Amino acid sequence: MPAEGWKAEQTVAAASARCFQGTVWRVHWREVAPTDWTLSLRTSGRYHRGLDLFPPDQAFPALYTSLAPEIAIWEMVRRSAARNLAYLENNVLSELEVDLSRILDISDPNPVGLTAADLTGPDHQPCQELAEAALARGYQGLLVPSAALPGLNLVILPRNLPEPSPIRLLRSTDLPIEILAHQHSEDRPGQEQR
Repeated sequence: MPAEGWKAEQTVAAASARCFQGTVWRVHWREVAPTDWTLSLRTSGRYHRGLDLFPPDQAFPALYTSLAPEIAIWEMVRRSAARNLAYLENNVLSELEVDLSRILDISDPNPVGLTAADLTGPDHQPCQELAEAALARGYQGLLVPSAALPGLNLVILPRNLPEPSPIRLLRSTDLPIEILAHQHSEDRPGQEQR
């Protein structure tokens, strides 16, 4: 939980914008386009507000990507823990090239009055408030710690993207289900984690 008196608007107002050009990865359903963010409006998540908990005027989408393919894969596995691995077979890993001119870098949360636990823990409210404040100030994305593995995610805020889109698909590939199945069986609850 953020320190008493912490305000997302003040944090974002005091932050410096930077650009991000590079490759990111995203795991998504086969039938969903790699850059389609519309499903994020169905249910709320860490850095977006869906129509399940918020009225339309407070909901906003996000496109979740990771700076490494293994992070993207394990973000999906982490969110899919209650489902079986057959669910993952309907997913693909897409490699995207992005060129964003204005992102909020909170890869190190300490200078903005937060901790890594604030950005990766079960309470999504501080993250949603950060994303909402970043959206209001014209940021196109947030660079944040991953909750699944050490490393970073780039959460893209589609409403602030220019046309033509600064996101380009490089390739999509099947997930390595055999590797995931082996790792998943080793990480069952009640067993010691490596």
